[in-house]
Amino acid sequence: MGTGSKSSHASYAVGPTATAEAPEQAVAEAPEQPMSGEEIQAKADLLMAMNNMGEIADPPFAVDIEDAVPEDPVERYDAFVSQVEQAQEAIEKLKEAGASDEEIEAHTKALKAQTLAYLSSLDEDDLREIAEAKGFEHPALVGLSGKGQHPLVHWLDPAYPGDIPSKQKIQAAALDRYQQLLAGETVGGMTLADLHQLEGTEPPVNGGSWSATPEEAKAAGGALTSAVGTYNHAAKYTAGGQQGEALQAMLAAEHKVATVDCPELGEDLDKAKAHAKLMVDQALAHNKLLPSDVKPLVDEAVASGNLTETEAKHLTPHQLVTLIRPATPESEATGLKDLAVKRQQQLMDLDAAYATHSALAPGNGEPLNLPPAGEPGAPQTIASWAKNASELKDMQHAAHSWYAKSQQFTGEEPFAEHPGADAAKYVNSEGLTNDFKAWAKGQKLSDLRTVAGELGMDNADKATRAQVQNYIAASFNPKYDQEAIKDKVSAGAAKKEAAKAAAPATKPGGELASDEAVQALASKLPASSTAGGPTGSGTAAAPPASKPAKAPKPAKPGSFNANIQALMAEVQHAKATSQDVPARIDAKEVAGWTFGPGTKASNLGGTYAKTVHEAPDGSKWLFKVDHNHGGALGHTEAAASHVLSLGGVPSVPVYHHKQADGTAGSMQPLLQGAKPFTSSPSQWTQSQVDAIVRSHVGSWYISEHDGHQENWLETPSGGLVQIDRGQAWKHFGQDKLSIDYAPSGGGGFTPVHQKLYQAALSGGLAKGVKINPAAAHPVIKKFESMPDAQLRSVLHSTAHEGAKSGVAWVPQMRSRAAKALKIPQSQVTHEQIANAFLDHAVERKNSLRQNFADFFVKQLKLPSGASLKHGGS
Repeated sequence: MGTGSKSSHASYAVGPTATAEAPEQAVAEAPEQPMSGEEIQAKADLLMAMNNMGEIADPPFAVDIEDAVPEDPVERYDAFVSQVEQAQEAIEKLKEAGASDEEIEAHTKALKAQTLAYLSSLDEDDLREIAEAKGFEHPALVGLSGKGQHPLVHWLDPAYPGDIPSKQKIQAAALDRYQQLLAGETVGGMTLADLHQLEGTEPPVNGGSWSATPEEAKAAGGALTSAVGTYNHAAKYTAGGQQGEALQAMLAAEHKVATVDCPELGEDLDKAKAHAKLMVDQALAHNKLLPSDVKPLVDEAVASGNLTETEAKHLTPHQLVTLIRPATPESEATGLKDLAVKRQQQLMDLDAAYATHSALAPGNGEPLNLPPAGEPGAPQTIASWAKNASELKDMQHAAHSWYAKSQQFTGEEPFAEHPGADAAKYVNSEGLTNDFKAWAKGQKLSDLRTVAGELGMDNADKATRAQVQNYIAASFNPKYDQEAIKDKVSAGAAKKEAAKAAAPATKPGGELASDEAVQALASKLPASSTAGGPTGSGTAAAPPASKPAKAPKPAKPGSFNANIQALMAEVQHAKATSQDVPARIDAKEVAGWTFGPGTKASNLGGTYAKTVHEAPDGSKWLFKVDHNHGGALGHTEAAASHVLSLGGVPSVPVYHHKQADGTAGSMQPLLQGAKPFTSSPSQWTQSQVDAIVRSHVGSWYISEHDGHQENWLETPSGGLVQIDRGQAWKHFGQDKLSIDYAPSGGGGFTPVHQKLYQAALSGGLAKGVKINPAAAHPVIKKFESMPDAQLRSVLHSTAHEGAKSGVAWVPQMRSRAAKALKIPQSQVTHEQIANAFLDHAVERKNSLRQNFADFFVKQLKLPSGASLKHGGS
């Protein structure tokens, strides 16, 4: 094997040394504390793997015959990759054992340097041989310039995931060049014949080949041209079986051209085959195919073993023809085979959901068969039924796009096997709601409230019967909004409490009145007590214009008036924020809007290009384009704003959006009249400090660490809101809940919550203003009440689109998935990466309370933070 000029074998250092560092070696600093057993073992494993890599790349002069490094390039590469994976696992263990980010980065860089050195040492023949063995198609068609690093070095590098875009582009370039050769062009001075001679292969031919003279080959081409014309005419002007017969004749003629063998024609034959495929492509694209048209072809292909029953039943006519055609690329055929299996599972899931649903909701005018809500276990059963109804509705619509076109419609009873796919049996939201409310009339309100609680309604005990019923129905009826219902319940409860405010603050039995009653009582305090307060906006009537307003009289700390003022300030601040931040609209409704032409918004700054558009109602909206990830970041920011709104954290609503030209990104309403938030912590009020604490809970929950000063705005009414959550989940899986963690940098990029905590620790806040851990409790409680399934649903597009697009968090989630599944990282699929992301999001939600209790107690030295573990009071 060509090894080029390599450095002599050297050991990889993972501990302190007295000598100078060797080139390209990472030497970790001596630990300040004794290393744990896990860290010692991980470092030993890493040392062993790195040294073995060096021996494989550059074997010692003398080795035991049993341990000899393989001479075969592919076998040697496999041995090298095995050691790389062991090194990666050791680095992960080091990270889990608490090694610093700097040490982990040093080890990772050293690993990448060693893989690069090894692969760069291989000659081109070895690179091609290994790449071909690992599934790379036509490796001789890359690296033709001979300049710089050979592309196969990167494609083969095991230190980088196999599905990253840069590797995919290398394979795509080879396939594009192969198509050029098939069309009769040359690539790098190479013809199609040259390539196959170099590869030692023959051009692929499906279904065998037949020898032909030039005249016979040309006759086959002419027959195909005639067959294509006949098919186009039959598809346009005839009915019945004539189109199917013409289709069979055309595909048979194409197969004959594709399998002809005529050396005399040389490259002209390859051009003719490429042209033949193009003619058939166009004919199929411009004509409609019915299941009956392709049934004879499909039956024959199943009988001969060229199609499976699964493929025959779960692909549309066009997809089946594509799979049957000999000219279809192998990668496309494999994708269709996988799609058929996926659709089969889709129908199995639909069948199970439909069976569960129809047992409790038989339809056809029959009442619901739900158990009485007061029976043991009934609330859980009813809640599960409501969720299942929603999932079934989504499954039915997902299958609608292909099921009605599948081969299952060639029989007499197409819905016999999958009745849930019948449009006549789709979940009807309004009809089901009416049936549910008819059943609910006979149930106790207290029992219905328990059902609503199972579905996440944390204030069901204060809701009316209509509110509870609508909340449950919202599970399967998009007409209702569960969050809006909960907000209305809370508002109604607050109004009732305020009505009781005429009573003294302390009741006869010594029990304190509710917070709402205390707030209402503030309106009866003297003007000097309520005219100001921490926010400077009171509730008392203004004095006559002829007399200047008196300065607010500060209340004595800890007094009743001081507590009232603080409560009023919180209410005023929350109200100011909520009335200025645009309300969230259903994403489906926004998706149906047509926005006006955009104008550049360069004055807004930021990484991504922005344009301002006019919505149908005349409001101004901001579109942020996602150039690098095909819209994945639009899904991310939209999901971030949705999650924050579910937790009660003020957030400008953001929606994934695609422009008319196909450009994807995010769309959000502009926050009108806002101004920059003061950067001086000494000027922040208690209400603003509490708002920052609550926002920090939301930021940690969505792993967003970009909340620097420019991303905070004060609303026209005096509220406070953080904007631009585009970096949500960017550092997911490696971030830390710490007053020192700021991946975007310090200085002007220091997150506002960090400035707050640092000011609090150094005495830099205004007199009387402090960090109150209890401020975090309402947000934590709301996030905790979100069912795991709901969180997964909100983040579904973020997870799956992000995994496909290779966004920043993918390497961390690939590593987690590999560890959980106990497979090499190179074998982790996009779906497994997405599932790891969703699993980690659920973990973060469920550990939110404990994490913030520890954060306040251990890092901010606030013992009161421990109360978060017990409800936050």
